[in-house]
Amino acid sequence: MKEYRTLDDVHELESARLDPKRYITAPHEIPLAIDECQMEPRLFPTLKEWVRIHKRPGQFVLSGSVRFTSRKSIRESLAGRMSFLEMFPFSIAEIEGEPLPETVRKLLTHHSFTEDSIRTLNPSGKAKKKQFELYLENGGLPGICFIRSPELKKKALSDLHDLMLGRDLKLVADIKVPLSTIKRLMSYIANTAFEPYNASEVKRQLGLAPQTQKSLLFAMESIFLIRRIPVPMRKKEMILLEDQYEELVYSNDSLEKRNRIESAVYRNIRTQFGYQLDENIQFEAYLTRDGARVPLVMKNNSKTLGIIVSLGDTPTLSETRSAASFLSKHANAKILYLSTELVKPRILNERSMHCSIYSVL
Repeated sequence: MKEYRTLDDVHELESARLDPKRYITAPHEIPLAIDECQMEPRLFPTLKEWVRIHKRPGQFVLSGSVRFTSRKSIRESLAGRMSFLEMFPFSIAEIEGEPLPETVRKLLTHHSFTEDSIRTLNPSGKAKKKQFELYLENGGLPGICFIRSPELKKKALSDLHDLMLGRDLKLVADIKVPLSTIKRLMSYIANTAFEPYNASEVKRQLGLAPQTQKSLLFAMESIFLIRRIPVPMRKKEMILLEDQYEELVYSNDSLEKRNRIESAVYRNIRTQFGYQLDENIQFEAYLTRDGARVPLVMKNNSKTLGIIVSLGDTPTLSETRSAASFLSKHANAKILYLSTELVKPRILNERSMHCSIYSVL
C-alpha cells in the first residue's frame, strides 16, 4: 500500500470517530490501507458516499479481524462498491514460498478423467510428503506456524485466542458465555472434525442451549475462528476450526488420523479456489445415514468433484462403495481418491482417479 493506517492506534481511532469524513478525505496517497476498520462503523457510510462521487477504483484497502457485515452497527455493506477477499492461514505452498497450485481447480473442470488429468498433477515425492507432515503439526497461522518451541507456540496461540474472544467477539454479539466454556466448545469442534455437528450433544456436555450455540457459532465464524461445511444429505453441517494447529491443540492430538488428514487437505485445497474472485465454488460433504462418506465435495455451476482420503495404497471396499453411492446421486460428478502413500497416479475409470495427496497440494 502507498499509505497504511490502523485503528488499533488510539490516536487514529479517535480521529476516525471525531470526523470520519475528514479522516478519509485528508490528503493521502492511493491506495490507502485502513486496518481494523470495523472498530469505527461510521467510516462505512462515509466511504460509500465518497466512492459514489469519486468513482476511481482501488482507492481504499480495508482490512480487519472481524467480518464487516457481521457487525450490526455497520449498516452499509458497500454492495457493488467493494470486493471482498478473505485471507486464510498459510497453505503448504505459501509456507514453502511456492506459487499456489491450481491442480484441483483444473481437475474440477475436466469432463472426465483422461491422461490429461494425470499430466495436470504435480510431481509428488518425499519432499512434498515431509512438507505435509510438518503442516499437520504446525498448521499455517502466520507467525505462529514458524515458532519452533512447542511451549512458546502454544502460548502464542492462547494469547491470540484470548484477544479474539475477549475483544473481537464482543464486537459481533453480546455473548455472556464464559471464556472457559467457549474453549470447551472449541475442543468439541476439534475432536469432531469432519463429522456432523451435534447440538444436542453440545447441550449435554456444555449446558449450552441451542439458541446460545447458534449465536455463539455465528460470532465465532464472524471473527474467523471456525468454518462451516454443509452436509445436505443429513440436513446438518460440519464445523472446523480455522487452522490445523488450532485443531491439534484443542483436540489434544487425539483426533483420528484420517480426520486430521481430511482437515489438512480441505485447508490446502480451499486456497486454490478462495483467492479466485471470479469463481463460485461451494464446499460440502456427502455423508449418508447408511454410512456412505465423501468428506469433501466441490461444486460449481456444472461440475462436481468429490474427494476421499485413503490411508492405504489402494481404495478400500468401504471407500469404493461410498464413491459409487456419491456418483449415482450426482450425474456430472467425479471422484478423486487421495492416498497418503507415494502411489503412481492411475485412472480407475472416466469418473474415478487415484493418486497421492502430495500430487494435488
